[in-house]
Amino acid sequence: LPWLRLRGMLRLARGHEGAAATIGRALGLMGKPFLHAEERFCLLELRILQALAAADTAAAVAAARAVAAEPSLEERPRYAWSALTAAARAAAGIDDLEQTIRDVAFTVPQRYPAERAQAATLTALLDGGEERWSVAVEAWRADGQRYELARALLALAEARAADRPAATASLSEAAAIAHTLGAAPLLEEADTLARRLGVRASGTAPSPAAGPVLLTAREREVLRLVAQGQSNSRIAQSLYISPKTASVHVSRIIAKLEVANRVEAAAVAHRLGLLTD
Repeated sequence: LPWLRLRGMLRLARGHEGAAATIGRALGLMGKPFLHAEERFCLLELRILQALAAADTAAAVAAARAVAAEPSLEERPRYAWSALTAAARAAAGIDDLEQTIRDVAFTVPQRYPAERAQAATLTALLDGGEERWSVAVEAWRADGQRYELARALLALAEARAADRPAATASLSEAAAIAHTLGAAPLLEEADTLARRLGVRASGTAPSPAAGPVLLTAREREVLRLVAQGQSNSRIAQSLYISPKTASVHVSRIIAKLEVANRVEAAAVAHRLGLLTD
């Protein structure tokens, strides 16, 4: 189960096509009598993250309520904090659930850097604000988990929207980490936020001057269709892939070419001759 769950988490974080099947296999063990409490926490966290990625709010909230109702959270803080933080992501805007999570979290010890970082993230998720997200970012720096650091930096960039240089700095660092880790969905979030804030995140990838070797054969196929002005759904139809996979390819192309959007990607591709075999 631990390896299956971790594989599911990695595939979800990277936008892998096989994420749903892997997570489905892991969640199929949820009702088994041999399941330990900490394994249940992990599976509930996985269920929440999968549901949020699929925009299935009802499923995410149901799993978040299940986390908050678990009887032994304070006895297993290593697993409880991660599950509670995922629950807080699902609880946004639901007052009673947010308060329940606050009350439950108050009883859970914070012994190690990862637990303190999760607790800081939970507080920032529930109460918001630049100061709280700054605390969460520094806590993840101390712990060393780069994916969680990137997620906190992305939230900090949004909280700093009124200060464009500060927002750009946080956004650029988040995008650079996401690129290094191959976290395509997180890269797409960074690109979306950059466009919303009217800034450009730098440092996400090597220079496009390196030429066609930056892009895989599939990415060059996608880029040709992007340059033709096709949407993600049309690209998916043309290449017989899912729209989500098409979206992941587009995000990776944008990151690799160090551009802000699809239009700039197409322009760079034409200028560097990346559209020819």
